[in-house]
Amino acid sequence: MGPKRRELAVPVMASPLPVSFILGFLLLAKAPVCQAGDCKGHRQVLRGTPGYVTDGPGNYSVNGNCEWLIKAPSNSHRIVLNFTFMDTECTYDYLFVYDGDSYQSPLLASLSGNTLPQPIEAKSGKMLLHLFSDANYDLLGFNATYTFSLCPGACGGHGRCDSSTSKCQCHQDWGGSACTTRLCSKDCSVNGQCDKKGESCLCNAGFLGHSCQLGLHDDNGVGQWWLVSEGNPYTSPRTGSAGVYLSATAAMYLFGGFDLNRALGDLIKYNFTSNQWETRSYGHYPVARHSHTASEWTGNMIIFGGELANGSLASDVWMYRPIQDDWQQLGFSSTLGAPRLANHAAAVVDDYLYVFGGRTEEDMFSSSLYRFGLSGSGRWEKVQPTGGKPPATAGHSMVFHSPSRTLLVYGGHRPTTARFSVRVNNTDVFHVDKRFWTSFRSRFPATGPRERAFHSATVIGNYMVVYGGNVHIHYHEEKCYDEEIFFYHLGCHQWVSTGERQSLRGDAVRGRYSHVAAVMEGRVLLVAGGYSGVARGDLVAYKVPLFVSSDQGDRDAVCAEALDESMCLKNPECSWCEGRCREYQPTNPCGSTGCLGLARFLSDCQSCLVFSGTPAFLARAPGEFGWCVQNESCLPVSERSACRVDQISGAYGWWGERTLFLTSLHSCRTENYVPGLHLLTFQHPRNDSQPDKVAILRSTNIILSPYHRNGRSPTVQGLRPPVVGCSSTCNPSHQHCLHVGSHPEAPF
Repeated sequence: MGPKRRELAVPVMASPLPVSFILGFLLLAKAPVCQAGDCKGHRQVLRGTPGYVTDGPGNYSVNGNCEWLIKAPSNSHRIVLNFTFMDTECTYDYLFVYDGDSYQSPLLASLSGNTLPQPIEAKSGKMLLHLFSDANYDLLGFNATYTFSLCPGACGGHGRCDSSTSKCQCHQDWGGSACTTRLCSKDCSVNGQCDKKGESCLCNAGFLGHSCQLGLHDDNGVGQWWLVSEGNPYTSPRTGSAGVYLSATAAMYLFGGFDLNRALGDLIKYNFTSNQWETRSYGHYPVARHSHTASEWTGNMIIFGGELANGSLASDVWMYRPIQDDWQQLGFSSTLGAPRLANHAAAVVDDYLYVFGGRTEEDMFSSSLYRFGLSGSGRWEKVQPTGGKPPATAGHSMVFHSPSRTLLVYGGHRPTTARFSVRVNNTDVFHVDKRFWTSFRSRFPATGPRERAFHSATVIGNYMVVYGGNVHIHYHEEKCYDEEIFFYHLGCHQWVSTGERQSLRGDAVRGRYSHVAAVMEGRVLLVAGGYSGVARGDLVAYKVPLFVSSDQGDRDAVCAEALDESMCLKNPECSWCEGRCREYQPTNPCGSTGCLGLARFLSDCQSCLVFSGTPAFLARAPGEFGWCVQNESCLPVSERSACRVDQISGAYGWWGERTLFLTSLHSCRTENYVPGLHLLTFQHPRNDSQPDKVAILRSTNIILSPYHRNGRSPTVQGLRPPVVGCSSTCNPSHQHCLHVGSHPEAPF
């Protein structure tokens, strides 16, 4: 088994995301198919009767390219491909499916990983399959069956094909051209009524969903997914789109996206009253694009950036006004300082649109933060931080938490070397008023989502809600897209588990990434479109648990449902007091609380004091923060007694037992004299004025290797004169400098 591989920084295909997804296995059946190990330049034509297609028994070969061309009896026939197994190396080995007989034909799917794909249909009478594998490792491959039909989708298993008319005759309760649409059922009558055609359920106020069973103002169905729409037959499924929910019209809006073949430039609207998608044309509107962002501002939708149809990146800003049903251009490509970006993240703060990270025309990863004045100024400003270091990233999420005045950047792809990038599950925070960046780093084990990119993040109540994303663990799990949902408490800064398996009213939830997520009425997460090997066109809704959506006055009742202390403390807004679970009360603390607080994440003096404290109404660890110099830890002021000097080998160091506890930001520069040795790490080519990493060593024994590892060389030194007997000259062969002393926190 080779070393763990990192993700390529450059996508393998010209798409808004690293194409991947699903394909399968091989049955040991006798048929004229390509054998394992021989899939290099192999081509095969399959015609005549329906059958199956597979890459052969055993694992497929590395560095392989195999093609299968399925030909229907005529060009009037459709070909429906149904997978029975899928297992390829996620994001590296693909099965591409085309509607035609060449690579210039429309791409229907790019499948990778081990998730079983849904049926795929070619309408041209031909379907080309291309299996590509790289040089790393191989897996079992795929197995699928194919059928021919004159009717759409072979009538989806819910109807009979009339060959004389090439139309489906659908079974009861099913409709649509392919009999894949559920008609209005008797369940609709509880909270709505069927339309005149009997196709859609018209929901009463306060209800939504395909059968109007999801209530916005009750506690039924929390922690569950609900189907709203299986898709719009008149518009393209899409990934890399952007959209918002606007309460003024009680509708969800999506603009643009990518259908795996072209950029889209339409605005589609989901009307929750009629339970239908709507679309219309405009005379003045943004050009087609994907990988852009959409944000809500004063009841309107703000669109920025993205990749255009010609591959260039956009820098214009548009506003869609739902009441007037029109577009207004707020920022132009010619505007001074306008950044050209795609795969970035955006959030509205007051009357500014903040934009961070993403892909530029010069680099795959940006670490720049910009803001655009929405209320008339129309000017761009590059936001210069007063401290901290912003990450270079793309495919991340960003939300604004108003009570703490912070932007939270989570996940995404980040560069490691010139060629590679990795997914991360890091959280970086920017204080918009103090203009300071910090990265949350805990000295204690933390639970939470795995590394991911192209996920979504929204704010509901006191929580950041993260859904989906592109995930993959080399050699361990070939899962490409995630279906899980996670909750991050923004006061206690910890992940909270629902402890529930995700299901879509009895069906398993399918993972996706590069989708659109929006919050409806503070209780429901809406998810539309995205990518799971194919571009998706569905709309689903998740009713968040009560601990997320409950109003402040209802939280005590939510806490009271916990019957023991262990269950109580899983909710950071509860405390176990006098034998019962109650809402945490900062002004009257009682008993234990599950809230761990922010201090444990702040790993340097300046971050500790810049982000000191949180709003009083949020459940949190009590008090303001202070910095303990000797053990380099951020502590609540109320826990100042925990600031002490640790012994090394049973004795105190030369700095003694005295501790220093700092509570002012200025003192970080003047009094934060950290004992120990500075370890400076340089990555080649070496730049002596810019170390790649700075750390402080406090061990009594230090082993320094005389050779370079991974292109890096360590240098250990202090910032004060060395003790007697220590040379201040570097050893050229080892590239080590040993200086001992106490020294202020270095502003590298």
